[in-house]
Formats: sequence, C-alpha cells, structure tokens
Amino acid sequence: MRRRFVALAALLVMAATPAAVTAQVGSAAIPADSVQEALRAFSLTEDGIRLRGDFTTGGTVVAAGDTVQGPVVTIGGNVDVHGFVSGGVYALWGDVTIHKGAEVLGGAGAYHGRVIVDGGTVRGAMQAWPATAAAAAQEAPPMTTARALRLSAGWTGMLLIVGLLVLTLASSNIAATVRALEQDFGRAFFVGVMGQLGFLPLLLLAVVALAVTIVGLLLIPFLLVAAPIALAGFVMLGWLALALITGRALLRMLRSSDYSGSRKEAVRALVVGVLLLMAPWVIASALQSTGSAALIARVVAIGVTWVAATAGLGATLMSRAGSARPKDSKKPQPPVEGWATPTPVAGIAAARRPIPARPGATPR
Repeated sequence: MRRRFVALAALLVMAATPAAVTAQVGSAAIPADSVQEALRAFSLTEDGIRLRGDFTTGGTVVAAGDTVQGPVVTIGGNVDVHGFVSGGVYALWGDVTIHKGAEVLGGAGAYHGRVIVDGGTVRGAMQAWPATAAAAAQEAPPMTTARALRLSAGWTGMLLIVGLLVLTLASSNIAATVRALEQDFGRAFFVGVMGQLGFLPLLLLAVVALAVTIVGLLLIPFLLVAAPIALAGFVMLGWLALALITGRALLRMLRSSDYSGSRKEAVRALVVGVLLLMAPWVIASALQSTGSAALIARVVAIGVTWVAATAGLGATLMSRAGSARPKDSKKPQPPVEGWATPTPVAGIAAARRPIPARPGATPR
C-alpha cells in the first residue's frame, strides 16, 4: 500500500510540473515498481532493453543520419527521433516525437505521454498508455506540389472517362441538359441554388413521411443512401453538359441541339471542356507551395467549380435528368387545299373557279 501511495504521489507531482521540468526528471524520482509496470505495458523487460537497445533517463535524441538498433527507451524524458531506428521507441513519463525524415521500423509508445509523428514514418503500432493519457497523434504530411498535381490529374482523367461513358450511353440525356443550359443559363443557376438549399429539408420531410408506417421505416436507410447518390449523379450530368458547351464554344463549332449526330465533334468538345474546367485546379496544384498565390488560385478553382456544378444541377432538374422532350415552338399548320382561295377583306373579289363540263354536255 505504501509503495502504491508513493507512486501515485510521484505521478501527481510530475503532472503538475511544467513540461520543461518533466523532461529533466530522472529515474530516482520514479519508483522502481512503476517503471516495471510501464515496461510490462509495452511487453518490454529491462534486461532485454539493455542487451539489445538503448536504456536512458532524462530524455534522448536520435540524430539525423544515425542508425540505432533499438529498442530505444527513456525514463522521465522525451525521445526525439531524427534518424533511423530498427526497433521500437518508447518514452516512460515523456513524449515520443518522430520528426521529418525519421523512420522507425518498430512501434512507438508513450507511458503517461504522447506519440507525435511530425513528418516521420512509424512502421509499427503507435500507442499511449494508460487509456486516460493523451492518445497517439499522427499529423498528416503537408501536401506537396507533385502530390497535388497527381491528384488533379487523377480527377481530370476520371471525369474524362465518366464523360465519355455518359456521352456514349446517355447521349439524349446530356443533350436535353445542354438545351436547358443554352436556353436560360441564369434560370438554371437559380434553380441549382434552390436545389442545393432545399435538398436537406426535402430529405428530412421524406424521412418524416416514411417514418409514419412500418414499411416506410424499412425504406429510410435506402433513402439516406440513394438521395446523396442521386444528387451527385445530377451534379455530374450537369457539370459534363456545361463542359460540353464550353468545349464547343472554344472550338467554334456550329450550335446544334442534336449532339448524337456528330459524335466525333461532341467527343472533342467534351475533352476540351473538361480540361478547361479543371485547369484552375491544375494551376492551384502547381502553385501549391507559393503561399498566398496558392490560396488565391484555390479560391478561384472552388468558385469556378461551384458555379459550374450549380448551373449544371439546375439544368438537370429543369430537364428532369435529361428525360424531358424538347418543345417545338412552331405548331403544325393544317394543309391548304388547292381549290381553296382566301376571301379578301377589301378590294377585288375572289374569282370563282369554273366547274369543268361533263362529257357530252352542251356548252352554254
């Protein structure tokens, strides 16, 4: 009981001590039984560590370019890894920090501390003990220019593939969506904004309506899955339609509502339009590491994408996902018989057409 009281008091004192002072705490201030308990938490033994690895007190640093066989264990301090460790890295009453360029083949653990990955790599498991201590935190590496360019190229390629599939399998649907955009772009944009604002309220109303019956309760999960998928499909169809219009305008093609008649031109226009709409993202990726310029380029890319997606969504809703038939403004006129002549309102009266005589009749 006395040993447990002393260990608890030591932990409370170290918790109330600033981090800078905690790093200087030696093994003498920590009871031996607590050290053994901490080692057992990570399945380690003191003899095994001294035989194969590095067992220190007060903190340790693995410098950049150094290679340590491991495991590396420190008591009452922090472990900062800048080099290579073939085993595990553990801090008892301290933090483990894996800096940029460092690599740890084993695990990383902290007893009453944190595991922080600051740009480095940990191949094994990361854990903090006990569970009430700060959890292991892994910071995502910063986005590099090459990675951002690869991501933009991947999205562009995926959109091109989807666009070609839509143009091949649903040419009439995309043609109807294009007509809606060409007839009234402003109205399509307004309908798209209303669709975005009304999606969640309409979904909530649908869920409430289905919750009234038992069968409706079973359909709610399907609705929650199908509704976002349908919205994404509508946005994609409208975005591709706008890309098709943009490509046709750039290539100075003849404006025509029938896109299935010239498949080659439609494919060229779609490819050019997708590349144009994705160009702001490629530029933002190329300026990834330029600070304020990258931020401005990213804002422009987001704005262009939002306008295109909103107008496309509105056009898709107006055309009922491309299923609406085009309205012909010119109504068919009844045929005019050859013998009928218009009756004048004023002027010369219409002459009466002579009736041919019957065969054998005496002319008058």
